[in-house]
Amino acid sequence: MKNKFIKLRDSFSKNWYKIYLKSSAADWNFYINSTDENLKEMTKYQDEFSQLFQNKEIYEQFKKIKTSALDKHEQKQLKNILKKFEEELETGEDLKILRDKENQIAQKYNSYIPKIDGKEVSKAEISKILQTEPDENIREKAYQANLKGGDLISEDMREFVKLRNNFALKKGYSNYFEYKLKEDYEVELPYLEKMIDEVYSNSIDSIKSIISKKHNELKEFFKTDKLKQYHYGFLTGSNPEKLVNDSIKTKEQVVEIAKNTYKSMGYDVDKLLEEGKLTLDLFPRKGKNTHGFCFNIDAGKDARILANLTNNINSIDTLNHEMGHCVYTLGVSRDLPFIDREEYPAMTEAVAMMMGDIVKRENILKDLVEPEIFDKFKNTFKEDEASFVTKALTIIDFEKEMYKNPDQDLKKLWHDMRVKYQLTDEDEIPDNVWATIPHYLSHPAYYQNYFRASVIKAQIYNFLKSTLGNITENKNTAEFLKEKLFKYGISMEESELIILFTGKELSVKDFVSDFTETKL
Repeated sequence: MKNKFIKLRDSFSKNWYKIYLKSSAADWNFYINSTDENLKEMTKYQDEFSQLFQNKEIYEQFKKIKTSALDKHEQKQLKNILKKFEEELETGEDLKILRDKENQIAQKYNSYIPKIDGKEVSKAEISKILQTEPDENIREKAYQANLKGGDLISEDMREFVKLRNNFALKKGYSNYFEYKLKEDYEVELPYLEKMIDEVYSNSIDSIKSIISKKHNELKEFFKTDKLKQYHYGFLTGSNPEKLVNDSIKTKEQVVEIAKNTYKSMGYDVDKLLEEGKLTLDLFPRKGKNTHGFCFNIDAGKDARILANLTNNINSIDTLNHEMGHCVYTLGVSRDLPFIDREEYPAMTEAVAMMMGDIVKRENILKDLVEPEIFDKFKNTFKEDEASFVTKALTIIDFEKEMYKNPDQDLKKLWHDMRVKYQLTDEDEIPDNVWATIPHYLSHPAYYQNYFRASVIKAQIYNFLKSTLGNITENKNTAEFLKEKLFKYGISMEESELIILFTGKELSVKDFVSDFTETKL
């Protein structure tokens, strides 16, 4: 029976793999150029992928496999295969409706070009304005230009949430958030809430102190008693990040910094590009998705980065982050069966976030500014972690409550979450900026994955540092990560991978102690 399963699994996976490659490439083409033609092509392969799991004859063959004859991991493989068949056979039409609706909203949003005083601007340019522009009038125009994208799709998103909830009800869940949490991430809501509470309760005092200090600096600079949404994100003259940003002259410099960073860990980015294992599409243009992603086209063989870089720290963080995803997926062993050649969402995010953090945790930018400024810059890491917690909890809690009741005033819900977690002014005017967060559309229930990943990354990084020293100053880092973590894909449980790599079970201790004085 065991051999029968392996033979059937591998035979079926050949077709699965072929369609997966075509579908992944079509997704990439749509994201880098959201034309009607590319949308049609992407939809075509999504439908083919769906039809693969509507073959009742093959489904019945898998159903006849006795789990008792399989080992623990093979049982999980069988369970996941059967789940895909059951979803398509039972709710395939519903899934197609959801896919088509998501694609329509994505095209609508991606086709929107923000304008300031009639001039087209990219999302990256808006982000830079909100970091660097002292003129409140220009800041407000930039914020409003971005907001219009949210206004454009906010009601589409509300109706989409309802559609998703109807689907989840058919699957036996109370709403789509809980469905995705369990089915895609194998996370129970009580476990997530416990982790959030453990982090938040042990860091709330530090968070309030850090956020209040930043708000006071902004109030003093803008000479106001009440901050508006377009005030946030500005780097005052006393912020060392502004001085580091000023020393980054071009977008191309950002790319070189990232390449050198990875080279210092043992990765040859130019060679990966020459071999076709890595593809980079890094700068803004019309019709291109406005965010940043790594596309796992073919684990161990083909990874691609979409980004919209400008010349600042955020762009270095973004490129380092997405490269982290890429080296992970390229490090997955090709000897694994296709079904295991992927990464756990929280594990790959943990690595990617760790790679973004090294901008401030290590010395890759030390030659850009004076030593005193660089030391102050690195010390802002704690502020970043505190800000991340408040942002993550705002996004997670909003999404959870939105799916509980999509008919409520979502502007007010977002406003209330920001007041609660980010300590913003209660008198701010609620708006639809929530709809500009890409994860709500393309990766529902994903932001909790960032939160869990932040806990994992702290444990991973502290272990690496104790073993290798600064990871960007040791060319053995690349091989160490591949051999000790990446190559396993999902061939063992996520919790087992963490123990295998760090020698201990996952805990919030490292993460909390990284940005507070709390010792758990």
